Amino acid sequence: MLNQSVIIILIIGLFVLLVGFLIAVGVLVYSAFEIKKVSASVREFLKDTDDRIKPVLEETEQTLKSIRKVSDDIGYVTDNVKNLSASIKEIAINLEALSAMAKELRHGLSLRVLGLKAGIKTAAEVLIKQIKDRRV
Repeated sequence: MLNQSVIIILIIGLFVLLVGFLIAVGVLVYSAFEIKKVSASVREFLKDTDDRIKPVLEETEQTLKSIRKVSDDIGYVTDNVKNLSASIKEIAINLEALSAMAKELRHGLSLRVLGLKAGIKTAAEVLIKQIKDRRV
């Protein structure tokens, strides 16, 4: 009888073990199908994301090219402005030199005019004095 009880307990244990194993296999099969569905969803998501990102990347590349072109143009314009500024500075220096020369010329002419005026005045006074002396 003891052998029969042990055999029954072993059979029940094996049955429980078999049921547990079948449940585990069922869970694993169900999990495999769910993982396959999730994998398909992830693949579809990645494909959709890739399809949406490609135009954005192309647009970004075009934008970066445009920004680079604008930056190059700004550099060119900046160089031109620097050259123009240097030219204007040189013109200003030349105008200052010309103004100084004109001032010196004006001063020299003023002195000559004053000298000429004094000479004419003196000559006129001498002439008038000689004319007066001859009359007297």
